[in-house]
Amino acid sequence: MKDGTSYKAKCVVLAAGGMAAPETGSNGDGFHMLEKLGHTVFKPNPSIVPLKTDVQWVHRLSGTSCSFMELKFIQEGKVRLKKKGKLLFTHFGISGPLVLNSSYEVSELLHAGPVHASVNLFPDTNEGDLDRRIVKLFDRNKNKKLRNVLPELIQKSLAHAVIHLVGSKLGEISVHSITRDERKKLVRTMQSLGFEITGTMGFDRAVIVDGGIDLTEVDFTNMTSRLYKNLYLLGDILNINRPSGGFSLQLCWTTAYVAARDILSK
Repeated sequence: MKDGTSYKAKCVVLAAGGMAAPETGSNGDGFHMLEKLGHTVFKPNPSIVPLKTDVQWVHRLSGTSCSFMELKFIQEGKVRLKKKGKLLFTHFGISGPLVLNSSYEVSELLHAGPVHASVNLFPDTNEGDLDRRIVKLFDRNKNKKLRNVLPELIQKSLAHAVIHLVGSKLGEISVHSITRDERKKLVRTMQSLGFEITGTMGFDRAVIVDGGIDLTEVDFTNMTSRLYKNLYLLGDILNINRPSGGFSLQLCWTTAYVAARDILSK
């Protein structure tokens, strides 16, 4: 203890967590303890975590969610990752289940260079069919301005973002005056809302982090340290990649069960 008090025990269980959600106490103290004891600890990084961008139009969409869209992550002109699902725009970038489940792979890509994100608001509609939908929409609203018509197709906040990207003045034009090329550009933009990913959010926003004690230094038959036979190492303190928060919980329960059986057998 800090005040010099010491305690003796037959067994010591270290279940201090990783570094996700530090307000709950998972602040990395367990890793520091292990390093002082001579263990090898791999540096933790946020793993299941929202992604950041500096693009302001994305920030202005904060609170807007897309229940079903396609998100691509592109690097050096090639699609490296593509998923469909729910996305949430935030004041710092993007989040939601789709993003959280992609963040580990995206963070790995970022080590190699810039990553570009592309959002398709109509993943199950090809460009031609979407163009025909818009033609019909325009035919029903010939004398209305685009900024008042497009929200019939997509959310108002997204409609304004799309118009901004195509050309802000276009929003004030009556749809019957919009040219074929402008309409085509509108279609392409709705199927490829693009922005750069600049990084991931920090430990305070992470569902889980990676990193932790070198697994070669753990005896998994009873979850003890190979350096200290009466020291048990559990849960997120282990360097095991967990693809979701559920896997992290299962890791904690399973390792605790194995350790408890060993302790009770002594």
